[in-house]
Amino acid sequence: MTTFLRNNRWSILWGLFILILTLMPGDAIPRVPVWIDRLHPDKLIHLFIFAVFVFLLIGGFDRSGNPGFVRNYAVFWAVAISLFIGGATELLQGWVIPMRTADWKDFFADAAGTLGVVIALWAHRFLLSED
Repeated sequence: MTTFLRNNRWSILWGLFILILTLMPGDAIPRVPVWIDRLHPDKLIHLFIFAVFVFLLIGGFDRSGNPGFVRNYAVFWAVAISLFIGGATELLQGWVIPMRTADWKDFFADAAGTLGVVIALWAHRFLLSED
């Protein structure tokens, strides 16, 4: 268990960072000017933080010393955890967090960041295998 935690320390810290950001009450979030808000920067932020998260999860899960079911299915577990946290935080925002609302567009941005990294890693491995 110690090896697993050490292998995944960065993804655990990043996951806590995601939870802190997404579960803050609405009045704790700084307001942006209307012209910036029209560009929907929050969607890009969701995409970015979940792309980093799934990248760290895959890297941590794929290290030696982890149980076989984790290493052999690193991408599956990383995607499942990332999508679960993305969906759960949106539901919590809608039901529990004051002055926050659930937004399925945010969840789709989380999923896009997650799947974007998986596709990029697959393409990278595919291109390396052709040499």
